[in-house]
Amino acid sequence: MSSHPISLEGDNQAGDLSPKVARFGLGLAVVGLGVGAALGFLSNDHDGYSHFWFAYLIAFCFVLTIVLGTLFFNIIQHLVNAHWSVSVRRLSELTMANIPLLAIFALPLLVPLFSDDVELWKWAAMSAEHQGVAEMAHDVAQDAAAAPHDLATELEHVEHQHFVSHKFPFLNRNFFALRVLAYFLLWWGMARFFFRKSVAQDTAEGIAPTLSMKRVSAVAVILFAFTISFFAFDMLMSLDETWFSTIFGVYIFAGSYLSAVCWLVVMAKFLHSTGRLTKVVSDEHFHDLGKWMFAFTFFWGYIAFSQFMLIWYANIPEETHFFAARLTSSWSGWTWCLLIFHFIIPFGGLLSRHVKRNTNVLMYWAIYMLIMHWVDMYWLAMPNYQRGEVGAGNPFGAMEVLLAVGMLGVLIFGIGRKSAAQALLPLRDPLLGKCLKFKNL
Repeated sequence: MSSHPISLEGDNQAGDLSPKVARFGLGLAVVGLGVGAALGFLSNDHDGYSHFWFAYLIAFCFVLTIVLGTLFFNIIQHLVNAHWSVSVRRLSELTMANIPLLAIFALPLLVPLFSDDVELWKWAAMSAEHQGVAEMAHDVAQDAAAAPHDLATELEHVEHQHFVSHKFPFLNRNFFALRVLAYFLLWWGMARFFFRKSVAQDTAEGIAPTLSMKRVSAVAVILFAFTISFFAFDMLMSLDETWFSTIFGVYIFAGSYLSAVCWLVVMAKFLHSTGRLTKVVSDEHFHDLGKWMFAFTFFWGYIAFSQFMLIWYANIPEETHFFAARLTSSWSGWTWCLLIFHFIIPFGGLLSRHVKRNTNVLMYWAIYMLIMHWVDMYWLAMPNYQRGEVGAGNPFGAMEVLLAVGMLGVLIFGIGRKSAAQALLPLRDPLLGKCLKFKNL
């Protein structure tokens, strides 16, 4: 059992802060999602309605990947028996505990999934039982080859549509919905197990809850790897039904974990500003969180480059059209933005030890990288909106920002509610004593 000379009374409880945070999050959610939905549904044209669903999917995936990143953070700390992170681990637990809440906000996506009027996942409108779909696609491809080549033909890549017929056993509405349900059930099960065991350790006489979490962590990390990869394939990669990338799941994981660590920095710094956790989350812990931010900034860049380099080198049309769409005049600026502002600038900005130990500067970089994570989600999904239309521009506007802010409000509301019932750190974790004495070399 851990022992330490520091009195934690009053420093480790949210107290009256919980309802204030919950009210603030609820306000953001109502205003952001409400006004964002109004902008989409009150649009006078069909495109505005479809635009809303793309923006909603981006906002949803943006927040969900943060939450999934905190789930992985929690699992991996138990797997490797880490002690430095004990004082910030409850913050990840409070975040991952909101997976059931986010599952509720996944339900609206059933509308574009089962609607023939909304082209979010274009494959959803195709029927697996449609006779002769491959032959029809082949005829269309021949017509396209005989027609003058233009941007619309290149981006619509109709010559590859016959591949979709082979994906119908996997890409169909009912199986898609069942898979997403299975992902959320597995994530909820893992989050619930680790959260409950961690809270139980706060009052336990022995260390049985901690040992249980350590035993389960090895299986949990494998389940997490499979589920986040297939979720990425389903929810984002299948927006372009003819494209595929085996490294795409790792790409989403890299951004997810990076954004989660940034989220923990923001939470810890906010709690410091209210006089909480000041004795248990020190510059040493912020320093290690900064190391993770730097490491996964590099890792994200490495995976992004690996995906691009292999597709560019192979030069296979059914793969290259993904980047061809993102190098058009409407999207090339966003592509360069990711390279420069998501990788090059933060790589240099987070390199110094002094930056990682300056909590104000680290807070800036954490917020900055969260914004860039949203830009990444937007860059992945939105080019599929009006795909193949000549002269189609970038539809970025207030609706995207409002929905992202609103979905963040949902998460903040959930954290505010969860933090009212237990301490802000694992009080009787057996490694807490070592955590409080932790020093970086």
